[in-house]
Amino acid sequence: MKEELTKIYGDKVNVKYVDVDQVGLDSYPIMKQVLQMGYPYPVTLINGQPKFAGGIMVKEIKEIIDETLNKDGN
Repeated sequence: MKEELTKIYGDKVNVKYVDVDQVGLDSYPIMKQVLQMGYPYPVTLINGQPKFAGGIMVKEIKEIIDETLNKDGN
């Protein structure tokens, strides 16, 4: 996914994979909240906000990125 999004958006997006089992949930309080609510891995956050859980929704992620970039005038 990182390669695909970088190809489309260049440096306008930053894709980061975090294995919270390795780094710990204390480093990511929003993830801790989402998981406590019962949502499954993987969880996709965009601009620090949880958007999807239980799978990687590439088409939907691109739609949100497009909307965000258009809103910001990029």
